[in-house]
Amino acid sequence: MSTFPHSIIIEEQGLRDGLQSEKILIPTEKKIEFANRLVEAGLRRIQLTAFVHPKFVPQMSDAEEVFAGVDKTKNVIFSALVLNMKGLERAIKAGATHLSISISASDTHSRKNTNMSLLEALKEFKDMVREAKKAQITVRGGIQCAFGCRYEGKIAKGHVLDLARQHIDLGVDELALADSTGMGNPLAMKEMMTNILAMTKDMPVILHLHDTEGKGLANMLAAMETGVSYFDTAFGGLGGCPFIKGATGNISTEDTTYMLSQMNIQTGIDIVKIAQISRELEGLLGKQLSGKMHHIILENS
Repeated sequence: MSTFPHSIIIEEQGLRDGLQSEKILIPTEKKIEFANRLVEAGLRRIQLTAFVHPKFVPQMSDAEEVFAGVDKTKNVIFSALVLNMKGLERAIKAGATHLSISISASDTHSRKNTNMSLLEALKEFKDMVREAKKAQITVRGGIQCAFGCRYEGKIAKGHVLDLARQHIDLGVDELALADSTGMGNPLAMKEMMTNILAMTKDMPVILHLHDTEGKGLANMLAAMETGVSYFDTAFGGLGGCPFIKGATGNISTEDTTYMLSQMNIQTGIDIVKIAQISRELEGLLGKQLSGKMHHIILENS
């Protein structure tokens, strides 16, 4: 009999990872509205934006405005992604207190995503973590392409574990592994996360799963069996790195929370309110999102 956690903590990534590749720019005020509605839906961890170069990711050009506009009076972690020192400086100036600082396990993806080799990115990463900690920022260290790369193929487990050890030694507060390409499988997920949890002890460990090959929820269940209880999702199944071939979205917030509710696992999330955001966003983007439950839920509510 499988043993799963009694509750799961979801970090909503729709406003950052979900929107970053979309060509239609969502107005700043609408992003802020969505963020506040996510809070009302029960989300307590929300990644709002990324402090990255607007030339390469135009959707994130309003990072400061979005960060300033959300209601911070609630007990919610509002975070952002930073990839280099310039982004870190902007985030600190904007008043961020929780940042995701990540590197790629793939040298090729690192060069495409940050214009730095993995060795260069790792040096920058270490400097960024030290500066963030000086600023009393909670750091979520991240490893992208931890389960495979579209350019390089399989990523050695030992290489990922070595990067994880370096994160831990630097003093990150949380550790996130991303299946950025959706190439992971349940067996690989179990093997990797068993090793990672043995290293991290009481540190929160987060999985960021993409559903590119349709294995996202299966991978989630496999990780849950090892004890992982933190997961990233995106409303409607939005998402995907603009620098990964064939990238598609994250596991859907609605699909994930619906499955968990069927398993009597608590999330504290109002799935109908999330579904309403996804349906509205479909109208703004002019397309149907890849998630499934936001249509089924609203048609039957």
